[in-house]
Amino acid sequence: APSPTTINIMASYLAASAIGANVGVAFQRNTSVAKRSSSAKQSATRGVVVRAQKSDDASSTAADAAVVSRRQALYVAGVFAGSLASAAPALAGFLDDLELPKLPAGGAVKEKRVINLPPMIVTPVPREEGFPLANGGDKGRAQQQYLKFIEPIIVANADLPFEDYMRLALHDAGTFNVVGKTNGANGSIRFELDRPENKDCIAAFKSVEKIKAAIDAKVTQPISYADAIAIIPHYAARIVFAREYFEVMGPDDPNFEFLFIGTNPYLGAKIRIGRKDTDAADPAGLIPGEDATCDQLVAWFKRMGLGPNQLSMFAPYLYAGNPQKGLDIVSQDGTNAGVLEQYVMQRKLGKRAPGPAVTIIKKLKDVTDLCIPGGALTSVNPAQRDPPYVEYAYIRGGGEIPRVTTFGAYPGSSDRGSSKFAQKVRGDR
Repeated sequence: APSPTTINIMASYLAASAIGANVGVAFQRNTSVAKRSSSAKQSATRGVVVRAQKSDDASSTAADAAVVSRRQALYVAGVFAGSLASAAPALAGFLDDLELPKLPAGGAVKEKRVINLPPMIVTPVPREEGFPLANGGDKGRAQQQYLKFIEPIIVANADLPFEDYMRLALHDAGTFNVVGKTNGANGSIRFELDRPENKDCIAAFKSVEKIKAAIDAKVTQPISYADAIAIIPHYAARIVFAREYFEVMGPDDPNFEFLFIGTNPYLGAKIRIGRKDTDAADPAGLIPGEDATCDQLVAWFKRMGLGPNQLSMFAPYLYAGNPQKGLDIVSQDGTNAGVLEQYVMQRKLGKRAPGPAVTIIKKLKDVTDLCIPGGALTSVNPAQRDPPYVEYAYIRGGGEIPRVTTFGAYPGSSDRGSSKFAQKVRGDR
C-alpha cells in the first residue's frame, strides 16, 4: 500500500492536473468564441445572416461550467501547500518568515485621513448688513448660545429666594394692557421703585442689578434690564427645584432632568429673550397695592390678558414674607379656589413631583413672554427680525460653505457659527 506521503504527492499532482484541464478548456472556449466572432463578421460583410447552432450553445455552456473559480483555485493551492508540508517536513515552515500586511482587527476604526483644508476665516459683518442675510433659525440659535453662556453667571450670583425674583418680574410686566399692547415687561420698574406697591421689589432689583453687571462684564452685548428681570426667576426657581429633588431622592439620582424637562430653559420651557428697555416709567396706578381686594386682583390680571391659572400660581408670591395672605385673598373667587385645589393636588407627591414646578414655570412665562410692549416674543414681532445678542460674520474656508452666519454675542463664540460637519472635519469636535 502506498505511504501517506505518496498519497499526498499524488493528490497534489491530481489537483494540478485539474487546474491544467480547466485552464485548457477555458482556452479552447475563448478560441472558439473568437472564431465564431470572426466568422460572423465575414458573413455580415457578404450580407448573410449566420445563426448559432444548438451544438455551439451546448459547447458554450460546457465551457462556462469548466471555468476555474477563485474559490476552486484557492482550495487547490491549500491542498498543494498541505501536501508539501506532509511530504517534506523541512518545508513545513517555509511561510513562517514571510511578512504579510497587518489587517485591522474586527471593528477597528482606521486612522482619520488627514485633510488639507484652507484656514477658516471669519470676517465680522455689521448688524445692518448681516441680519437681512440670516434666517430666523440661525438668529434663535445664536440667542440660545448667549443664554447658555450667561446661565452659570446667573446661577453663581443669584442670592435671593426665587419668590422675590418672581414678584419683581410680575410688577415689571404688571403695567401691561392687552388692549393696544402697551407698557409691560420693559424694565420700567427701575424707575418705579419709589411707588408704595413696589417697595417689596427693591431688594430683588438690587440683586438683579448685581447679576446684570456680572453678565455685562463678560459679553459683547449687555443684557437688557427687561430680559434680566424676566429670565432670572426661571433659573433661580430651577436651583430650588433641583435642590429639593435631590434632598428627597439622593444626590446620585439621574432622573431630575428627565422628570423636570418641562422646566428646562432650552427644551420644555424654552426661554425667549429680546425685550427692549424703556427710558421712562410706566403710568402709575396700574398695579394693586397691599390692601387690594380679590376683585381688584382678578381685574388686574384680566387687563393683562391673563386669568385664574396665572393669578392662582402667583398668589403665594404677591406679598413678601406672607404667602398665605395672597392665597386667602385669591381663593375668595370661586374659579380661583378651584384652580388652587388643583395645585394642592399636584403637591401631594411631594418635592420629587415635577407637576408643581412645571406649573410655576409655565405660568411665569405666560407673564414674561406675553405681557411685552408690542406683543409676544415671536417671529411675527418685527423687532425679532433684528434681535439683540446676535452677531454676524462672513465665514469661509475650513470646510465651510461661504456664507453669512450668526453666533452669540460673547467673546470666542465665532466658531459656534460654523457647521457641525465642518467642525468634525477640522477636528474641532
